[in-house]
Amino acid sequence: MSAEDNKKKLNEGKEQATAVVKDVVAKVNTIRTGKPKIFYGALVGVLVLYFVAFSDRNPEVISEGGANNLKVGATYMLKSPNANGAENAKTAIVKEPCILTGWDRTENDDLSICQAVDGTQVNVLELKDVFGVANNCARVLIESGNCMSKEGWTLASNIIER
Repeated sequence: MSAEDNKKKLNEGKEQATAVVKDVVAKVNTIRTGKPKIFYGALVGVLVLYFVAFSDRNPEVISEGGANNLKVGATYMLKSPNANGAENAKTAIVKEPCILTGWDRTENDDLSICQAVDGTQVNVLELKDVFGVANNCARVLIESGNCMSKEGWTLASNIIER
């Protein structure tokens, strides 16, 4: 196809679209002037449907994760955000900072230190910037539970206020 053929097809498409729009506008104008009750009733009906469709939303606002305000030396609790509502949810404590698959590690894995149960108290020893996010990873000392006195790393999102 040459450039001229493309221009012709493009112009034909424009002409067809213009003709369709003119035809629709003419029909709407005919209805508006000839049968105004039907026209304005349909317009109100469309507006009502629009408001019903877009106003019937759950008023509960989904909160975004707030800024991480962890402080070195403070005591917090572990809470696995991905296991919301699960009984005996565990958070992996690993040897290296913020291993992405830390939650899928087992006790026998060479990178895993232990699997701490939700609610375990931890003391934050160090914070580290990872993946371009400030204080995204925390080195913790576990102060209670099955991993007591062990030290390792976890995502800061796994740590909540007591």
